[in-house]
Amino acid sequence: MGTCCCKPEVQQKSFGESPKPLEEAPSTELLSCSALRGSVRYQSREIGLSERSSKSERRSFAPFDRDKLGTHTRHGIAPGPRGVKAKINQDRGVICWPFAGSTNQAMLCVFDGHGPKGEVISEYCMTNVLELLEQDNEALAKDPAACLEANMVKTDEMLLSSPELGRTAMNSGTTATVCYLCGNSCWVACSGDSRAVKGSYVNGVVQATDMSNDHKPDLPAEMLRICKAGGTVSASGPNGQPPPSRVWAQGRVGLAMSRSLGDGECKRVGVIPDPEVLHFDLAPAKGANGAGAPDTHDAFLIIASDGVWEFIPSLEACQIVHKFNCATDACAELVQQAAARWKRFEGSYRDDITAIVAYLPFLDEGVEGNPVAAGAGELDAASA
Repeated sequence: MGTCCCKPEVQQKSFGESPKPLEEAPSTELLSCSALRGSVRYQSREIGLSERSSKSERRSFAPFDRDKLGTHTRHGIAPGPRGVKAKINQDRGVICWPFAGSTNQAMLCVFDGHGPKGEVISEYCMTNVLELLEQDNEALAKDPAACLEANMVKTDEMLLSSPELGRTAMNSGTTATVCYLCGNSCWVACSGDSRAVKGSYVNGVVQATDMSNDHKPDLPAEMLRICKAGGTVSASGPNGQPPPSRVWAQGRVGLAMSRSLGDGECKRVGVIPDPEVLHFDLAPAKGANGAGAPDTHDAFLIIASDGVWEFIPSLEACQIVHKFNCATDACAELVQQAAARWKRFEGSYRDDITAIVAYLPFLDEGVEGNPVAAGAGELDAASA
């Protein structure tokens, strides 16, 4: 959950409860449509106290090899009158692979909702951003950066004009970080502060490269735009420490980011949905599972909500992940360590935590995928 001045809704619930699955009851019609498009989606699942799973479990609960791809989420907590209460998990993470009929394309996405109904907004944006990109696949192939930006902005417009959700989206919103991979090319479109990071080995030593910028209101260009639009920006603590910098709309909304989807009140004072899109050429190790990897290569990607990044810097996250041979186990460890940091520094409060880890390479270069297999994968993902 991205930080907002509005208090998030807190409900008592089981600590093992997971966010609503992407498709709760797949129908024949849904599977036919999925088979035609050839995309398979798998949403981040709630992780409990146990952080490891057997190899057979890793392979049976997802439509991909979870040695190569892993994703986990953990809901936040907050103090209550009878002790600690579980918060509604407003994060949404999703892996879409194959994408648009190609096993050489993938989408790795994290949406971090905030505000009274942030979970509704992140769910809506997760679903619609991917739908729009899939429908616009020809434009995506021609100009990925422009297509990613246009469809994330379009999702924001659809949301704010929606008869059902328009009013809700005035004081609730979400970050959006969409990582699109096609072969060894990667585009990261980021609106907000859910960060994407590349882990590489340089002369055998793990290094981190930020693939997105956190859109904080006190960044000079962001602050200038907000102030010109009539908004107010409050400063963060020394050296970026709490409290975070915030955007204030007529003194009523304190949004801790300068770009987001939704947040209609803040859109009036310079907050924008437009993502910053960065392109990277990846250089993964060649060979099965990176066998015989050279001392210098790109090894993995991490996409995560600020529940991870609040207390774990990019390099430390890469140092955690690189210790594992399985992406699912690495992702679980990253989420659990983030939760432990929240407990150490914040006590009875914890933000929602969501992460995706992808070990490189995992795409099938030059393979266009099997639509029948894709349909079967969607059934597995939805019913797991």
